[in-house]
Amino acid sequence: MTKTKCNLCGSLYYRIVYDIRSKNPDTQVLNQYKITEDKSDLHNLKIVRCLRCGLVYASVHDNLKDIFSKYCSMEDPLYISEEKGRRLAAKILLNKMLKFRRKGRILDVGCAAGFLLDEAKKLGWDVHGVELSSWAVKYAKEKLGLNVFEGTLKDASFAYNYFDAVVMTDVIEHLSDPRKVLEEARRVLKPDGILCVSTPDIESLLSKTLRAKWWGIQQSHLFYFSRKTLNRMLDAAGFKVIKYSPYARVFSSQYISSRLSKYNSFASGLFGFFAKYIFPKDFLLRINFYDQVVAFAKKKRSLSFIQADEKNPVDINHNKKMRTIVVLPAYNAAKTLSMTIKDIPKDLVDDVILVDDDSKDDTVKVAKHLGIKVFTHRKNMGYGANQKTCYSKALEMGAEIVVMVHPDYQYDPTIIPKLIEPIQTGEADAVFGSRMMKGGALEGGMPLWKHNVNILLTALENVVLGTYLTEYHSGFRAYSAKYLRQINFMHNSDNFVFDNEMIVQGVLNYLKIEEVPIKTRYFDEASSIKLLPSIIYGLGILKTLLKYILHKHNIIRFKQFE
Repeated sequence: MTKTKCNLCGSLYYRIVYDIRSKNPDTQVLNQYKITEDKSDLHNLKIVRCLRCGLVYASVHDNLKDIFSKYCSMEDPLYISEEKGRRLAAKILLNKMLKFRRKGRILDVGCAAGFLLDEAKKLGWDVHGVELSSWAVKYAKEKLGLNVFEGTLKDASFAYNYFDAVVMTDVIEHLSDPRKVLEEARRVLKPDGILCVSTPDIESLLSKTLRAKWWGIQQSHLFYFSRKTLNRMLDAAGFKVIKYSPYARVFSSQYISSRLSKYNSFASGLFGFFAKYIFPKDFLLRINFYDQVVAFAKKKRSLSFIQADEKNPVDINHNKKMRTIVVLPAYNAAKTLSMTIKDIPKDLVDDVILVDDDSKDDTVKVAKHLGIKVFTHRKNMGYGANQKTCYSKALEMGAEIVVMVHPDYQYDPTIIPKLIEPIQTGEADAVFGSRMMKGGALEGGMPLWKHNVNILLTALENVVLGTYLTEYHSGFRAYSAKYLRQINFMHNSDNFVFDNEMIVQGVLNYLKIEEVPIKTRYFDEASSIKLLPSIIYGLGILKTLLKYILHKHNIIRFKQFE
């Protein structure tokens, strides 16, 4: 047995809260842990409260090697039998997370059999798990096909700033050193990522009423948090709580009846009667006794963490060459197409496709002569509709990066290596070529009125969307396949405002956008939006911003932004 000091403040001074002793403990119970542990498993458990900070913890417990061994050998078929309810509870939690983070790369620490990860995968998350139990890891990998590391979070050795979300449900109370594990979670979480921690609340009304008989008092629980002490622990590890939320558990009626029997035989029998004769066979009951605390937190911006927060992740998936396809949304581009194709760096680009929007010149003929793949619209459908075809075809061809280049030779295709590099290294989900950086627009001949309107509209969009882009209106862009698959671009406009809608969708999905400076060329043969279409385009941007505000604040929901 090991005497434990307070993990939060380091004090050895405490008062006893519960002292639970068992004269004849079940030896089989002594040598195992289960997720569905019940009250009959308790033995020789001394729970204390720190006199300095108020943290409640098990003062005397098994040595750490024994605890680790029990978790590694844990098997719990009863947990699997409640799969439907646990999946529904996972969906409820993931839906709450959508308010803070919409998709990306998620890590579930202590993921068990992987039900939460599997539900997150269905929602479009890139899922990763960490779990000690060999039995649970085998189930997650073989039954659900999930990416789960067997071992501790520290041993997994994930890169700095790698995950968009880290989830720890019913985990922190089991850890021998929760502060150290939270610090490791902070290391692997992106600066704008979200942490979700769920744990039983020792200060809840139910806990105070049932006292040592409360379900949250378990042999495998080493720490017992309240909102106050959880907040202090997160703060010490470098997090700032942004919201607390109630937590719903979902169980079958049979499971609830069996658990009630540990507390009161009459209540168990009564509930069992309803479960057998009243409730449907697969009835699931959603329960919230408000005795579980859920905290959503973000990284604190503290001087002591600045250098670590600025480290770039090393994504092994980006060490290989990513399949890159250039798409050309074309309309009457016969005169400039060959010059555009000539400047595309062939060593970096795997394929080039052109989508012709019912051109009136020889665009299609020239494109076929140049040996590039051509797709045609039977009628003129618009700039946005052209891009929809471009991206759909590129994804069908297995593109990992899609670069849009206007075939009118206004943009310099030789910049493509700089455009795709942040996506290859995992630093961005999309990269835009900006004409406004380093004076590239005016130097390239952009009309002064168009330059000034561009600046004003960009400033307005930055204020509304909370971004810091130098330009929203460039037609030279690179998107990752992840970006294109995560947004509903097929629901966007068929006209010029399509590009701005793509940005708004990226912002709502918390996708990262970077910029690189480019120069542009304005000449007589180049395509250019005229005054009246420019006014219509500007009004379309204002409409898009209004829709964003209404959608973000749940006043009116728009399908294109879901």
